[in-house]
Amino acid sequence: MNVKDYLAIFTILISTTLFSRSMEFNSCKSYVKVEKNLEKGEEFGLLAMEKEPDNAYIPYFMARFIYRPQKMIEKAGEMYLKAINTTDTKLERPFKTGSGKNQIWIKTVHDAVATQGVDWFNYGLEEEKIRNYKLAIKYFKMASMFDPNLKAQCYNAMAFIFFNDNNPDSTFHYINKAIDISSDGDNNELSIELKMNKIGFLSSQKRIDEAFEIYETLPKNELSAIQRTQIFELYKNNNNCDQAIKMGNEIFPVLENDFSTPMSVLSGFAFNMAACYLSNGTIIYNEIIENWAKLGDSNAPPELIESYLLKAEQCKESYSSAKDYFRLSLDYEEGEGEVAKKYKKDVRKKIRDLDNEIISVLEGYLSK
Repeated sequence: MNVKDYLAIFTILISTTLFSRSMEFNSCKSYVKVEKNLEKGEEFGLLAMEKEPDNAYIPYFMARFIYRPQKMIEKAGEMYLKAINTTDTKLERPFKTGSGKNQIWIKTVHDAVATQGVDWFNYGLEEEKIRNYKLAIKYFKMASMFDPNLKAQCYNAMAFIFFNDNNPDSTFHYINKAIDISSDGDNNELSIELKMNKIGFLSSQKRIDEAFEIYETLPKNELSAIQRTQIFELYKNNNNCDQAIKMGNEIFPVLENDFSTPMSVLSGFAFNMAACYLSNGTIIYNEIIENWAKLGDSNAPPELIESYLLKAEQCKESYSSAKDYFRLSLDYEEGEGEVAKKYKKDVRKKIRDLDNEIISVLEGYLSK
């Protein structure tokens, strides 16, 4: 052995005297730190846990120095869980985390495991991306136990997994837990985000009234433009196009002036605005057609014809706005935008027909 090996063994023996009682754990550390034999280190580490079931440092050591270096994430997480479910103890080597004024010393096993919460949350996200939902949920649960401050985010992530897996009961179970936890804290931004997520879940279930009940509890002036687009869609899906249009005309310029807004969001939002205007115009148009026979009657009072001429102008205005927003949708569309292109063409024809077959005829009735 060279001098470095002797020093390493000496350090292990000193720490062993202070922190461990079993020879099994001494052997585990020697295999890992000196001989770099992780397989033998695991073997003696498991024996050490049997000898010292109350020593939280042993499973922590195995997670950090045996399993994580081998990217055995699931096993490492299970060892961290064993560590936090055992009476807390001091670390053999405390370490610092954070920077500047936020830098703190980590001196115990439980505090050390808490620093792993973010990593396990990210592991959960990675598994979710590849639709390995079962393992993703396991990692999110681990992260929530490692660091209780992450519970709301973990439950929120799990709610989305169950939502994507068509499990509404579990979706609402976890989003409600997340909201309850966030309501007890001082992170208002997170609380708003979670409630907006629940609104989205409710909307997908056609539970519009419940979604609006949550919306009424939110501080309206603290909603981002993107979050307000979700409320816009809620009004739209509830066939309240007037309120959707009112909100949309406020939101769209904000989205356009924000360079971080994705083009796809602008295109989609413009398309939905166009759909609202088209819907409103169609409602007016159908009303005019339903009463067309009355308007053509020679005894129809001028006031009635004037009122429907006004409706026809309102219809034309709605169709024109729809055409403009379909055009904007095409401008921001990164693909071909065939659907928006077709709708734009159809609306242009509706405007021509309205001018030639409705407005001009009603004007003729008035001139008689």
